[in-house]
Amino acid sequence: MKNYLITFGLIILATISSRACDTCGCEICEPGVLNGLSLYGNGTGLQSSYFFASLAEQYTDYGTLKNVPVGASLDQFERSAITQFIVGYQINDRLGVQVNVPYIYRWYRVMNNAGTAMDNGQSDGLGDVSVVANYVVLRDEQADWSYSWRVSGGVKLPTGDSGLLALETPGTTLVSPLNGPFSAIGGHDVALGSGSYDGILATGINLNWQRGFFTADADYAIRGTGSFGYRYANEFSWSAGPGYRLIENADYMLSLQLLAIGEYKGADTVQGTVTNDTAGKSVSLGPKVLFTWSQHFTANVALELPVATHYDSGFQAVPTFRLKAGLTFRF
Repeated sequence: MKNYLITFGLIILATISSRACDTCGCEICEPGVLNGLSLYGNGTGLQSSYFFASLAEQYTDYGTLKNVPVGASLDQFERSAITQFIVGYQINDRLGVQVNVPYIYRWYRVMNNAGTAMDNGQSDGLGDVSVVANYVVLRDEQADWSYSWRVSGGVKLPTGDSGLLALETPGTTLVSPLNGPFSAIGGHDVALGSGSYDGILATGINLNWQRGFFTADADYAIRGTGSFGYRYANEFSWSAGPGYRLIENADYMLSLQLLAIGEYKGADTVQGTVTNDTAGKSVSLGPKVLFTWSQHFTANVALELPVATHYDSGFQAVPTFRLKAGLTFRF
């Protein structure tokens, strides 16, 4: 009975916690996905130690404008694609480590400083590399049900180019459409890195009962002050939802899940001054399809559509939708 109460409490905590946004872009590889306790059901006969490699893609369409000032064009947007190359080692059935190497490609259309025409631009290159450790704190397996609780912690390194943050400094003499009065996109939106060392905290719960399952994941990014005195605000996000294994046999499994996703981010600061176009919070819903084959390969694809948003801190472009996909190989 005690185990049931602990599990229930952890679910509640996770559903009010977090997941990382585009500025962090750190995908946490869940240790249980390939070593047993996962949304794919109970794993038997799997090795407790193995290497794994993952490829994760996150595409976000920032095509919705909020708090549009008079004279600003509505034909502004940002498209952000983050490709993460992840390698890791599961040391034993509880502890694993991973390194995330993101490549970022962002392109945008903004209004020029005079408010007379549109300018197109792009930013691409290596993002901020992350190193993360994952540990399974609690788990149990029975004939018809199982559960596990994971905690993760790590650090994001300042490896990405943060030069565009110079456009955000007070009194800057740099002139760019990205810091113009009619632009919905700023240098902080398209910079490849923050120039700061940031902390990563995460947790996740998996519950399985026969062919049904439930997951809840949460992430919190603790941001430091980076280049040009710019500090991205801490980010707090979460996801949770039920799923069902549509096909389940000895060779492969196909699952469908419905997720609710929440994101919260405060206002950034630059040299101690609070910015007026960086805060917001949202809740999204969407389906996720998961596939696993021969205990060595998993794949997933998900769509996130905002259903409730609150952005009142200034003129900014916010997500219209987000697509995610991932592949993981165990060897």
